[in-house]
Amino acid sequence: MKNYKKGTLALMVVAAMSTMAAEDRTIYVTTFADENGENTDKCSLREAITAAATHKAFGGCNAGQPHNSVTNVIQLEAGEYKLNSELQPSSAITIYGKAPTDYSKRDVLTNDYPAATALKTTINGQGLSRIFNTNNTNTPTLSLNNLKLINGSSQNARTNAGGALYLGGPTDLNNVVIENSSSQTGGAIYLNDVNSSLTINTGTFQKNNAVTGSVLAMTCSDKLNDSKRVIDISNTSFLNNGSSSSQSIFAFCGQPEAKFSANTITANTANATTGSIIQFSSTSPQGKVNLSDLSSLSLVSNTIVRNSAWATFLYNAATSKTLNYNVIAYNGAGKSCHYMGNDLATVEKPNLTLRDNAFALSASSANSVCELPKKVEETVLKTTVDLSNTAFSSILSDLQSASQYTGFMPLYFPVVNTGASKSLVDTKSFECTGYDQRGVGRVDATKESDTSDSSNSCDIGSTEILRLTVFKAELTNTSVVTLLDQYQKYATEYKDLIANKETKPEFLPYYGIQQKFYENLLNIKTKQKYRTIFFDPFASNLPHEVLLANNGREIRHLTVDNYTVEAIAKGIGNIDGKTEKITPDSDLKCEWDSSLKLIKMWRLDDNITPTGDKEFCQYTLRLKSDTKVSSSAYILGTFTNIAPIAKDAEFTVKEGSNSQVVLDLLNYVNDDGDGLVSTLTKKSKKLSYFTNAKGEDLAIRINNKLDPLLFSAERTGPCPGEDRLYTCYGGKITVQLKNTLDPFSYKFTYFVYDADGKISNEANVKLNNTATSEGSVRKSGGGSFGWLSVVGLFGLLGYRRYKNHSTQ
Repeated sequence: MKNYKKGTLALMVVAAMSTMAAEDRTIYVTTFADENGENTDKCSLREAITAAATHKAFGGCNAGQPHNSVTNVIQLEAGEYKLNSELQPSSAITIYGKAPTDYSKRDVLTNDYPAATALKTTINGQGLSRIFNTNNTNTPTLSLNNLKLINGSSQNARTNAGGALYLGGPTDLNNVVIENSSSQTGGAIYLNDVNSSLTINTGTFQKNNAVTGSVLAMTCSDKLNDSKRVIDISNTSFLNNGSSSSQSIFAFCGQPEAKFSANTITANTANATTGSIIQFSSTSPQGKVNLSDLSSLSLVSNTIVRNSAWATFLYNAATSKTLNYNVIAYNGAGKSCHYMGNDLATVEKPNLTLRDNAFALSASSANSVCELPKKVEETVLKTTVDLSNTAFSSILSDLQSASQYTGFMPLYFPVVNTGASKSLVDTKSFECTGYDQRGVGRVDATKESDTSDSSNSCDIGSTEILRLTVFKAELTNTSVVTLLDQYQKYATEYKDLIANKETKPEFLPYYGIQQKFYENLLNIKTKQKYRTIFFDPFASNLPHEVLLANNGREIRHLTVDNYTVEAIAKGIGNIDGKTEKITPDSDLKCEWDSSLKLIKMWRLDDNITPTGDKEFCQYTLRLKSDTKVSSSAYILGTFTNIAPIAKDAEFTVKEGSNSQVVLDLLNYVNDDGDGLVSTLTKKSKKLSYFTNAKGEDLAIRINNKLDPLLFSAERTGPCPGEDRLYTCYGGKITVQLKNTLDPFSYKFTYFVYDADGKISNEANVKLNNTATSEGSVRKSGGGSFGWLSVVGLFGLLGYRRYKNHSTQ
């Protein structure tokens, strides 16, 4: 279960790679001044864009990537870059602002390091120009990340479009703020050219203004055809855009495929008698709009409230429209949804699909009606929350200002009113967006059956009320040796990163915490049982969220400080549908280990789980500050036999001896992967290797017997189980060189079987002959030979050639 969309592992990898400067071709901008080649000591943003396009050093910038096929990356510092004119990339580039993170703190949404912060890097157009224009050459791909773009203007440009961004190619905006930009059309963004497309993921757009499309506008046709483009906007807030003279905030035309997911659209303004917030209709009060009937719009999990316009969502019948889990209401005197057509009561194919939305459906509602075709309204009444006579304050919180609790975006939270007839919380369905606007994971349909708390379902709108929910886990015991090796590896890697003088100081707190985390897990060595299943009850579950005094919400993260953990062994059996068939088993144990911060599940005997059954442990998390808040689920365990471990071994055959060596390979094997045998109550002295019915060890199997070697042992017999056709050896094994004058060393392989008959990995045995020149090791039987034999053959071949030549 995902809890938060941020890729913390990716952050770790990027941080670790920060020490690999020798391979780094990033173009680092080192001055805030808007220079263009006059200063070779500093690299400006404008110079970096030129260097990226030419793949040559320019100004104070390095050449970046040497090939056109690799996108150049430009890294900016914290601070403000003031432009004198627009930037015109002509090649694909990715630009990063200073990472908005603080590695000394945990993030309040993820409870992980680093904490997110407000954006640290700003590009300022100063009202003189746009910020970026990708229409001049090549219409390149542009990716902007962790940036604030302010005061863009196209008024001085040849084409008065796109106040901040005038885009001709594919563009990705990730965690980008655009503020106070203006133009005649497309106040923040204008999509030009047939190649343009737009993806926005996380950010805020505010105080942008235009007559058409104060946030977004676009060309309608290119080369006499409708402009096809994909527009995907998610996890973003749009507020305070437009004015009383604006005709639209989002102006769609051409043939767009547009999707809005988990956004907040509020406090935007368009003309009260002709304007719309989202214009998605082929006709409008201004006249005909070139919007293709093949266009599509999807609105999923958005909060669209308190806007001011003649119509908040303007649509007509022809285009495809899907609206699910949206709040579209409380939008002043205008209509929240306005159908542009004369056939509202009779339209046969409105191409409108609705599910689990919150609208004011009454035409006389003071909460801004959502006008729907008659046939649509009749079919969606059961799944629509009618807000016609419901106060805003009982449905949504006040607008929360941007903070760490909101993902640094202004947004609303749904209000929980127990027993209220109208609510946005828990629709009993699960097809909303996978994450809310903050990036916090919602419950999805695939997990509904994995918890006893199935009432926790999708909320309507861009944000989700988090309620403590734990999920079923299906687990199998794994090799303790492998587990400890992994934890030791991670602990060492973090220790090395801390010791590395090239590691950036801001990463050190995080690395130190991770090192201690994995070092603590190494205590599993002494805390383990036999064939133990370890489970972290704080991973992959949903935490609880509490209401703050300002109607905001704070996540109570899944930690030992906030929750108690209970674990109870239930027995063995299975679940058929909703019917539990579980038989109690006194040999099954389950407990919370507070020192490891893990639940341990094990058996007192060495039985493995029968095929078709599971071993059940019920675990419960309970909120310490309110013990009524709890959630339970099962751990479904399967106990299996872990393979034994065979290790490589070396022995010496002394020159001049009887060329014989005695091996005791049981000294080189173990069954430690299963855990501590001493914790078994019935077989506390269980051996680590296989013995026959007489109690004699017959555990070693030689894999490849070499021709020059003779093998004998104190006893031989069939190997266990399905390998009974093979011969296994017991006791001391004697290896004899057939030829006592043989100068070669040899290598062969072997397996070992554990007490339950499971075979190990293949391990090597090397016989070092003191008469052997270094490297002359024979590895296989039959016609194999070492490198000295190869030399001998080449010598013989040379002799024969010489002999034949001398007799001619």
